[in-house]
Amino acid sequence: MLRKSCFLLLIICALGAPAFAQQIKLSASSLEFASQTPTAPQTITLSNIGAADVTVRTVVASGGFSQTNDCSTLRPGQSCSIDVAFISTIVGTTSGVLTVSDSSSSSPEIVNLIGTLAAPISLSPASLNFGGVAVGTTVTRSVTLSANAGAFSIASITTTGDYTQSNNCPATLAVGQSCTVHVSFRPKANGVRAGVLAVTSNDPGFSGPLSGFTTALSGSGTGGQAGHVSLQPVSLSFGVKTPLDIFQHTRAVKLTNTSSNTSLTVHGVSVAGPIYNLTPMYQVASTNCAGILAPGAQCEVRVKQNPPDNAFAPQSAAGSLTISDGDNSSPDVVPLSTSIRPELGFTPAAVTFPAQPVGTTSAPKIVVVSYNPDRDGLSLAPMTVTSGFNLVPAGARPCGLEPSFNAGQSCTVGVTFTPPHTGTINGAVTFTMYPECDPQSVAIDHLPCPQAQVINLSGTGD
Repeated sequence: MLRKSCFLLLIICALGAPAFAQQIKLSASSLEFASQTPTAPQTITLSNIGAADVTVRTVVASGGFSQTNDCSTLRPGQSCSIDVAFISTIVGTTSGVLTVSDSSSSSPEIVNLIGTLAAPISLSPASLNFGGVAVGTTVTRSVTLSANAGAFSIASITTTGDYTQSNNCPATLAVGQSCTVHVSFRPKANGVRAGVLAVTSNDPGFSGPLSGFTTALSGSGTGGQAGHVSLQPVSLSFGVKTPLDIFQHTRAVKLTNTSSNTSLTVHGVSVAGPIYNLTPMYQVASTNCAGILAPGAQCEVRVKQNPPDNAFAPQSAAGSLTISDGDNSSPDVVPLSTSIRPELGFTPAAVTFPAQPVGTTSAPKIVVVSYNPDRDGLSLAPMTVTSGFNLVPAGARPCGLEPSFNAGQSCTVGVTFTPPHTGTINGAVTFTMYPECDPQSVAIDHLPCPQAQVINLSGTGD
């Protein structure tokens, strides 16, 4: 019996010792970054709890995350630190993975990452429609202003057009705190009467020394007199833009004095709208609407839309062009709008795989990647996918086979799931775009890009 025990011990020592000797432990299996700006890095400790040296080969963070570490070769009992930062500038929730490759038998070690970037404040609802209201009467409705990502100091709350406001908002909203803005509509003339509610802040920690957020206001006057001012178009849309659009766009509004016998005096022209990094989204580019306008005469206001070069640009960027004049309908307002969307759109926006046996591969799931109309010639750097998931060719126009594609086009991505262990595994397909991401940094230096977009992935190892 003694000989048999010794023989078994020799086998274990010869075959199993290295596996037992090299053992790695992570201090956490997942990290979550709360909805705040900026987010502080979080630290993962990697420890060698075995009896032999472990060599750490690579440490990689995917999606909207970056990492720095002091890991190399760990002797028994030694540890190293990995600092993980959430760097995405895309508003919303992003999943990713920290992957540690080393010489232990459990390699690679995976830490699930989830981060959420919230806009500094939200205005709810995003638009307010009062419907038809009799001229000279007042209707009041409410908008809730909430601080999402830290304390938010309020510099001003203003309205344009036939709208006024009162509020119970403090000088500074604490994170998670809300206040109420009561907006009153008192139409001065028949027809559509537009405006905007604008909130500005002097907080440099958000989108610049001066930032502004808006809610669109609309309603119609009934039962009164029609004005003698015609504005064409009655609303001005700058279409779909991206948060990192680098182009400036200009549109024109024509004002006509429709009176047959009375001149119109134009006092002034102004615009209101969101503000990012001290730059208003909308500005008056040029106008000849000033002074006296003869009966039947026209003038023109050209409005420019500046690039929404900020991650916090809302999905619907409401503004208004206001013309003050001598007519009974004054002020006359043209609503301004821009639809702000990320450069790429994903259908579906995220992919979830059902339970899959460890080490086996699922059938592929297909994601359609669309390029929102902004500019032609978007270049895609090579896509990356996190451990546990794989990219496979799919569809008639797989993404990545062509160096660039144009506005309105789409491509497809196929993703399969091969769980390396049991439990929930999060991940992401990461897209880096030029010029949003520096190709030198991404392709050669392997640095993450804050503007990269991701398809969130999730699966369960069974």
